[in-house]
Amino acid sequence: MHASRRSEAGFTLLEIMLVMALLAVVVAVVLVNYSGDSRDDKLKQEAYRFQQLFHYAAETALMRQQEWGVLVKPDGYKFLVYLPDKDLWQPVETPASLAWHQLPEQQQLQLELEGLPWQQDSLLGALNAQRERLEHLQTDDEEEAVLPHIFILSSGEITPFELLFQDESQRPFWYLQLRGEFSIPLLRTELLDRAP
Repeated sequence: MHASRRSEAGFTLLEIMLVMALLAVVVAVVLVNYSGDSRDDKLKQEAYRFQQLFHYAAETALMRQQEWGVLVKPDGYKFLVYLPDKDLWQPVETPASLAWHQLPEQQQLQLELEGLPWQQDSLLGALNAQRERLEHLQTDDEEEAVLPHIFILSSGEITPFELLFQDESQRPFWYLQLRGEFSIPLLRTELLDRAP
């Protein structure tokens, strides 16, 4: 009879503290996994963002019969449009998503270009003339000296390229590659743990 009274008394303080500690561990695990995107998700999102913006730019260039381009740096990129009346490339201002995009701190871009046998003579000539003019230009205005690395032509053709999104901040390293082969759509690899 004495033993049955002890079991009716409830949980001891130690048992309650143990259950609370286990609940705290479970909540912490859930918060870590679901409060933000993981590194691989962030890398996939950045590649998807670039892919969608690139497709938008290509379709806009085709519809408006304009020459567009992309300036790529290790830490970000921006879209450019060619202004034939001014004979220069200008950063796209609207929509704002096409302006300079800074990658998250732990991510970087690596661009590899292929040959351009199909390039239009008029555009290539204008680009060479602008490059020569910029070499002699003495200015502190960095926006003056923009030239695209990737061309998006009004004919629907694009510069063949491979753009590697990489996150080497911690192991495993993550890599994701976008590849353009003369026209859209861009081809995307699965997430890799080694550089392609």
